[in-house]
Order: sequence, then structure tokens, then C-alpha cells
Amino acid sequence: MVVRRQSKMRQAIYDTVKTHPVHPTAEYVYGLLKPVHPSLSLGTVYRNLSILAEQGMIRKIESRDAADRFDGNMEPHSHVQCQECGHLEDVFLSYDRRLDEQAQQVTGFQIQEHTIVFSGLCQNCKGKHKSA
Repeated sequence: MVVRRQSKMRQAIYDTVKTHPVHPTAEYVYGLLKPVHPSLSLGTVYRNLSILAEQGMIRKIESRDAADRFDGNMEPHSHVQCQECGHLEDVFLSYDRRLDEQAQQVTGFQIQEHTIVFSGLCQNCKGKHKSA
């Protein structure tokens, strides 16, 4: 997808998020683009990631204890994040529209979608706890 009526820099930021399935942080995107775009600032990356998320071009995954991550995969899916190291992965489960309907009934909101982030320990961190 080409970002319409956007700057070349916003397009580069969008392309970076879309092509890096690691759920990059703003700092990660900045680190990749800075060598190619020396005048790029971290503030520009943050601002453009926010705009792209607001436009529905990318998904922002907020984190309580770490930097927000961004996802270029806009298909409905969940995530799992390690509580210890912060590793984040996609989880492809069937999207349950009943949750949307239940939330709508309880809140009166017009629910458009939901996102779920499961939290636990990844294989690496789980292994560290077993050996300790």
C-alpha cells in the first residue's frame, strides 16, 4: 500500500514497519532509517508513526513497561509478549466477534474491533526460571 499524500519520509517509515515483522519500536525504525536519511530525527519518527496509526495504516501496540511497538499487519490477530524480556509475537487465533458484541452490549459503545495481548514468559525466559 502506498501512503497517499504523505511525505517521502512517512512513506519510508511506513515501508519499514510493513517489511519488518519484528513489531519495531520507534527507536528501531529510527536506527534503520538514520543511515540512509541523515537529517531524520527521532521526533519525526514518533510523529509519523502516530499519524500512520491514527490513519489505520499500522497498528500501535501499547506496552505498560516498555516502548510502544508497531505492527504493519492489519489483519485481525492477537499478540503474546514476554513479561521479562519484552519479546512480542503474533498469535493467529480465530477472531471472536462475540467479544465485540458482548463489549458493545455492556458499554453501549459501537465496537469496531478488539485486540488482545497475552502476557507470560517466552521459552528463553521460562527456561531461565527453571534452571534458577
